[in-house]
Amino acid sequence: MKPDADDTENTDLGEENGSHNPNLTETNRPPSQQRRKPLNPTTIALATLIVTIIGIVIATTLDLPGAILNTRTIMHGETTPSTIPTPSNRPENKTSTDSKHTQQRASSTTETSPSSGCYDGDTPTPCGSPHSREVFAKPDGASCDEGALVLHMGGVPGIDLLASGIDIEPLENTDDLCVVERTSGMPNVSLKDIWTVDNDHNGYKDGGNFRRCFNRQGQPTSCDTDHASEEFFDAPTDVDCGKKYEEFSGRPVDRSIRVSQSSSRGNIVCRAEVQVSTDRLTASVRDLENASLPIKQS
Repeated sequence: MKPDADDTENTDLGEENGSHNPNLTETNRPPSQQRRKPLNPTTIALATLIVTIIGIVIATTLDLPGAILNTRTIMHGETTPSTIPTPSNRPENKTSTDSKHTQQRASSTTETSPSSGCYDGDTPTPCGSPHSREVFAKPDGASCDEGALVLHMGGVPGIDLLASGIDIEPLENTDDLCVVERTSGMPNVSLKDIWTVDNDHNGYKDGGNFRRCFNRQGQPTSCDTDHASEEFFDAPTDVDCGKKYEEFSGRPVDRSIRVSQSSSRGNIVCRAEVQVSTDRLTASVRDLENASLPIKQS
């Protein structure tokens, strides 16, 4: 049965009216009547540029060149990840970094390496200021012992004797330095060649507080202050103390001095003592030679 001509005409008219009906929006139209808008080429290009810029910014900020490659992979639809190593993993950069760290450690070691001089604890200090110890170079072929300190002070090992309460030992982490400390404290002066100078201009050599002098009661005291005796030989050898005195003082035994000999811990000990109990020596008798005897008589 053929459709009525009027019905056909009405259907065509309805479709025509529907396409021009202002009340029908794009979303209300049947799918067959909705028009698809093509993508603008400019928009596509702009989006691609933005993605590329973001990738470059990330790569620059994080120092990851692989990020650029991964960005390109995403843009081109590739799925295989980049295998190019990052700068931190490249062998040449590792070598450069290790070399830099080695140089930094060497520089730090050089800056903190101790040297000869006076210290208050671990802090370098002028020797003219209060300090707790002194670092000095170990003599060639010697150990860090009393003989090394005697040489540092300008004395002669085997002739010059050190007072008690002095500690000498190798400085930690060094092969050629020694450190000296004293129980009663260090003087505000360097010990370097101190036994060879007369900085106080009293006519006698300095450094008497490091020699073996005793008061009338037999207690240790500085040879730079009033004292009754001085030891000048201490060794397991039978000697003539009179001759040892001449070697020590550079002159014969004075009338106001008595040389005595005793034994201690298996050693022979020689002493120079005042003849009169009320007299006092005021300096060491070491290297007196032609100088007057440093004695205070009552």
